[in-house]
Amino acid sequence: MSLQQGELDLEELRDRFAIITGAGNYGIGWGLALHAATELNMHVVLIDLYRSTIESAAKELQALAPSRKIIPIACDVTSETDLEDILRKLDRDNVEISIGAVFANAGVIFNNTILNSSIEDWETTLSVNVMGVVKTVKTFLPRLQAQAERSIFCSTASVGGLVRGDGGAASYQASKHAVVALSESLSFEIARKSPQIHVHVLCPCIVTSSLLQSSQKNKALQKDKVEGIEVSPIRPEKTELGMSPERHAEQVFDLISAGKFYVVTDNIRPYVDHDFPFDSAEIIAERYRNMASLDLDNADAFSESGTSHPSSILKGALFKEARRKAKATQD
Repeated sequence: MSLQQGELDLEELRDRFAIITGAGNYGIGWGLALHAATELNMHVVLIDLYRSTIESAAKELQALAPSRKIIPIACDVTSETDLEDILRKLDRDNVEISIGAVFANAGVIFNNTILNSSIEDWETTLSVNVMGVVKTVKTFLPRLQAQAERSIFCSTASVGGLVRGDGGAASYQASKHAVVALSESLSFEIARKSPQIHVHVLCPCIVTSSLLQSSQKNKALQKDKVEGIEVSPIRPEKTELGMSPERHAEQVFDLISAGKFYVVTDNIRPYVDHDFPFDSAEIIAERYRNMASLDLDNADAFSESGTSHPSSILKGALFKEARRKAKATQD
């Protein structure tokens, strides 16, 4: 097995920068930043769309990791100029610190079926979730290639990028399948010439975040062409049986350390305190059994799921328990 896909001693990341997009609203990006600063002793570049949002998160992280450099940068990941400005800023102010990890984590989600979704939502989703990752790769990969030290490049997809589409969030899933494929392509492309770069694709299951709310909020602000507004971060409400961003980050780095390319973060112990997993392995396997037989099993489309629409994905032990609890509360 190549060095690129092998194990990584996380101690090699100490005193280096972790660059994390989509880190301003206390979800997955925040969890990664907190773990990098407080557990791995990394300096952190926090990136999000609005200055006030990311500066608020940076202030909190700095208080938790006072010995680390915490740098907030407002950046639109669909803008090559914005991304290139990050490197220019680091070269100007912190040229002595190398980059240890880049997490292309920024994303949006609009839950809707294909026929009920707008073209605008599709364009935004693909622009942020796919082209945002491509532009992050093209900005930061050459710098990681120029470094002799080992480093991480990790793109955030979703378990939705590994399982079949079922229409509930069609644009989101389509974008995440694209992120999985482009991450696989990147790994292959640089495996021989840049084996010091460990490429991964992050495929979370159910993690507490405010992605739905922040996507809608940003959509409204962009539609109204609001500029220079003070945008407060959105603290997510706890998701029933979901993983906290902090414990999720622990699982992410455990899997990266173990050399796993597909960083599938299921809702399992010790990262949650219950025994109701998402069951990602079985649901992923279902898709590949369909592909192997050249068939598509739509039986779940006729099932009574208890949700707003039938799903071939949201059906594992976690969702059964969540529905049981919801019914018990109603009764």
